[in-house]
Amino acid sequence: MAKNFLYCLMFLFSINGLYSQSTSQSDEINNYYKSGLELIESKKHEQALEIITLGLQKSKEINDQNLIAYGHFYVASYHQEKKEYLKGIESINNSLALFKQLNNKVETSNCYNKLGLFNYERSQYDISLENYFKSLEINEQLNDESNIAFVLRRIASVYLLTTDYDKLRINIEKATAIYTKKNDELGLLFCLTTLAASYQKEGFNEDNIELVHKAIKLYKKGLEQAIKLEIPRSESIFLGNIGSSYRKLGRHNESLEYLFRALRIKINMERYTSAAHTYNDISETYIKMNKLQKAKEYAIKAVEMANGYSLHQERYAHFILSNIEFDLGEYKSSRVNLDKYHALDDSIFSLEKVAKIKEMQIKYETEKKTLKIQGQESDIALLNEKAKVKNQYMAFGAFGLLSVFGFVLLVRSRQKAKQKQQLQVQFSHDLLQSQEQERTRIAKELHDSIGQQLTLIKKKAQNDSQNEITSLTQKTLEEVRSISRGLYPAMLKQLGLKESIEQLIYDYDEESEIFFTSEIDNFNNTLNANESLNLYRFIQECLTNIIKHAEAKSVYLKIQNQNKQLVIILSDDGKGFNIDTKENQNNLGLKTIQERISILNGVLQIDSKLDRGTVINAKIPLKK
Repeated sequence: MAKNFLYCLMFLFSINGLYSQSTSQSDEINNYYKSGLELIESKKHEQALEIITLGLQKSKEINDQNLIAYGHFYVASYHQEKKEYLKGIESINNSLALFKQLNNKVETSNCYNKLGLFNYERSQYDISLENYFKSLEINEQLNDESNIAFVLRRIASVYLLTTDYDKLRINIEKATAIYTKKNDELGLLFCLTTLAASYQKEGFNEDNIELVHKAIKLYKKGLEQAIKLEIPRSESIFLGNIGSSYRKLGRHNESLEYLFRALRIKINMERYTSAAHTYNDISETYIKMNKLQKAKEYAIKAVEMANGYSLHQERYAHFILSNIEFDLGEYKSSRVNLDKYHALDDSIFSLEKVAKIKEMQIKYETEKKTLKIQGQESDIALLNEKAKVKNQYMAFGAFGLLSVFGFVLLVRSRQKAKQKQQLQVQFSHDLLQSQEQERTRIAKELHDSIGQQLTLIKKKAQNDSQNEITSLTQKTLEEVRSISRGLYPAMLKQLGLKESIEQLIYDYDEESEIFFTSEIDNFNNTLNANESLNLYRFIQECLTNIIKHAEAKSVYLKIQNQNKQLVIILSDDGKGFNIDTKENQNNLGLKTIQERISILNGVLQIDSKLDRGTVINAKIPLKK
């Protein structure tokens, strides 16, 4: 009896020891996560990632699904700070899957909220709203009023950019009611900011002065609250918006007063994108006052401030500068700035250059291939003529032998035709392969050789204080890098195929006026390196053709991994074309994308109708 009691005690102690060890490991991991988040707050991003990743690895070692989920979530916070939204989305999706399995509704809601934010930053507003509404639904089930109000504000911010002001105000009113009930001054301030912005934008768009006055009244109320709560960021936002609103009313001196107050705060806080925005506002106010030299001075400052921080503000500053210089009679520099505006407005020009090079090369190789095939056909024709003469001599002597020979000749002829077709296919495949090899070589030369030389020139110019040469070299370097990326997508190895396609769509969405949406399953590691490159090129060439020729307003891409095959659907609402015409059947762009799918052993179907858009459907079998 005593012996059994002793065994029980030993068992209990061992269980307690294991529990203590597990608790100790969990505490250690949570401390890693806590330290990582503190480092993110301190802007020490790389150290933060290192510590959070260490915690995530240890979570996987003890197979704690809850801690693993939090690890992915915190990694996404790092990507958010670095503005790496595609990587952030991948991390959040990992976190979301685990929190769903654990039935943790609070963190599931937070994941949807974060996905909404990341897609908002990528201008994927439909996907952003979809995730925000999922988060809202869960918070309503949990009756979590604070998070309900927070998500309502986020939804309203999407409607502000999509100019759906009625829906914006409905959601802001709901959030305001919750914050009023909770006496949450900060929440009310954020609601007021969004509501005032809606009146300002609508007033500007419709030239409605009454709405502008309404916006100013709300902005001033918000300004008082921001000063009271000591929130300089909000203070600068209210000051800037009051300033731009006064310009609309023609009250220029008051406009400048508020804009300069906003500018001082933004520069002190190192909010350079926002400061560039204010420089542009100041320049526009001076234009209204017909003080063009002062306007030019601040437009130049906007260009300098925005460079490297905001393509949008830099582009707009060049536009303002061009108009000012034209009015000053400085036509040459006005044209230069207008060209810069268009270059930034349509930076896809570098892709078009690459496309022209590609088309010229394909045209040359196609003509060479055609000559070779014609030579083969002449040889076959000559052999056939000799065979006919020989058959005539033999016909009288052996009719049966002639029949056998005819049969053999028929088989050989079919084999020749088949071999010729195979040669054509192989030649096309080899042509594309050699093009990719040459692209890779040129891209490497551009990046490693020319890129390094330009960097050295830039550094020397900086050391000699030659600002104009420095600026010109930097822009040339950026263009070289852009062409290099177009020639060979290095991100395929760095990010993976799925993420590279998403980044491609994001780049085209940023560089064009077309609205892009996508739904892409995770199909990384299903294709080898050569197949991945061909699929990436297929998507790239299709999108480039749409941008160049379709005159579309929106494009939708869907890639599904189903039944051991990739199903790709790419549609646009452009002008369409008649695919049955001889011109389109011989179109090099269409032949190239057909060849890409052929290399992948897939099937391609293109359905296009005039003024009704185009749908490209491809199915590619998977080996894995």
